[in-house]
Amino acid sequence: MPLFRTADLMSADHPWAGFSFEEANAPGGPMPSHSWSKTTLLYVTGGQGFLRWKHRGIWSVDPLEPGTVSITRRNVEIQSVLPGGSFRMMVLQLDGSRLEDLAPAQVLAIDKSLSPVQVTGDFRLATLLSAMSAEVKDGCTSGRLFGESISVAFLTYLAGRYATPQLLTGCEKSLSPAEMRTLVGYIRERLVSDISVTELARLMQMSASHFARIFKASFGMTPYQFVMRERVAGAKDLFTSTTLSGSQVAAEIGFSSQSHFAKVFRQFTGVTPKQYKAGL
Repeated sequence: MPLFRTADLMSADHPWAGFSFEEANAPGGPMPSHSWSKTTLLYVTGGQGFLRWKHRGIWSVDPLEPGTVSITRRNVEIQSVLPGGSFRMMVLQLDGSRLEDLAPAQVLAIDKSLSPVQVTGDFRLATLLSAMSAEVKDGCTSGRLFGESISVAFLTYLAGRYATPQLLTGCEKSLSPAEMRTLVGYIRERLVSDISVTELARLMQMSASHFARIFKASFGMTPYQFVMRERVAGAKDLFTSTTLSGSQVAAEIGFSSQSHFAKVFRQFTGVTPKQYKAGL
């Protein structure tokens, strides 16, 4: 269900694998009192206003300004008051039923132990939300793996920072050498596919959040970074052994766009694909 009548960015209109969100200029003047059925984050990117909310019959007011993130637990009555015109905001809702397989412990902690409303200038939280927005605006060129990875990171940080720590306890382990070999082989065989975190986690019979943590501990990088590194290595081999163009190489190793390929290639090598090929 749309959150705004006239949203100018909706993640549902794109192949986005993370939590649903919308962006729009909020209408000027007070919004009618309402509540959301899901835990909702409101990230203000422009303008100023106030968030008026009620808990146990008592109304409270918190200021909203650019960079502010409000975290509102489901079914809390709120009323946004926007003085002096409208402001711009991103609204994201935590759909636990759709993404519970990513981080079930974090979903439980958030659902059970969040305060009714928290308003924060948390830079890391704002950065994660901005990265989600930028990826959707760019057409989700980084693929499903990026969308799921950043959603796991977002949910894990949100739960660890704002939920009750006792609900997040659990034992960790490392991947065995055999498990690491299995993962490397699986990824290399499917480099051209749109690999997902949940797909790799199922292979290891783990939740996505647990898998992401022990993968990084074992390989020294996230699953997304590992897949990108393998694709860049494949691209270098193709540049050396074939006469394929940059766009052809990008398609051969699983990139959906040449611009994304060039960006990732430069991140790992320090040069563009064109510069690398010219230096051979």
